[in-house]
Amino acid sequence: MTKLSNEVYVKNQATKKVGIWILALTLFFAHLFFRSVAHADEGSSWNQVNTGSGECLISFPATPQMVQQELNLSGGQKLFYDIYLAPFESKGVFLLLIATYPAPLASGHEMAGVEGLLKGILSHHPDNRLEFAELIEIDGHPAMNFLIQSGVNYFRGQALMVGNKLFLIAMEGRKDAREENVFLRFVKSFQLKKSLQK
Repeated sequence: MTKLSNEVYVKNQATKKVGIWILALTLFFAHLFFRSVAHADEGSSWNQVNTGSGECLISFPATPQMVQQELNLSGGQKLFYDIYLAPFESKGVFLLLIATYPAPLASGHEMAGVEGLLKGILSHHPDNRLEFAELIEIDGHPAMNFLIQSGVNYFRGQALMVGNKLFLIAMEGRKDAREENVFLRFVKSFQLKKSLQK
């Protein structure tokens, strides 16, 4: 690797690390803001959603609300993300987050982006505790399956990075109302578009 390409790689890594921390914090605040709005539109039927930019399909237990954001990063670069939020009865909230970074991570470093997101979520509150995290595969891509608990709440998720896109598929709610089979139905409905599958 030449000195110039190494500097570009290091700069891209730093940009992604800052972006992941900002993303984790913004995700938390967006969740708090839209949780009360989302619970007003509860329903029992599942709805398949084709994401706005067509990266994937996923089914939610109710019609999701969508939030789009863009964050300015160093060097004039931008991080774009879409968040889809939908309630599940009064037991929790489902979410799909798609973050689009200015450039993809170097091949083989995709899990660094996912691990950065997980660390950001964990460090957001001192009571957050990682119950488990395991490497899995989603549509041919390495991914992380995890559970975080804090007091009476949980955050159950799967995350993967494909090219310059980070996908977080998650459910949040009270521990005493957690239904793993419903979460599994949600994550199993996730499908990357064919051009992103391996």
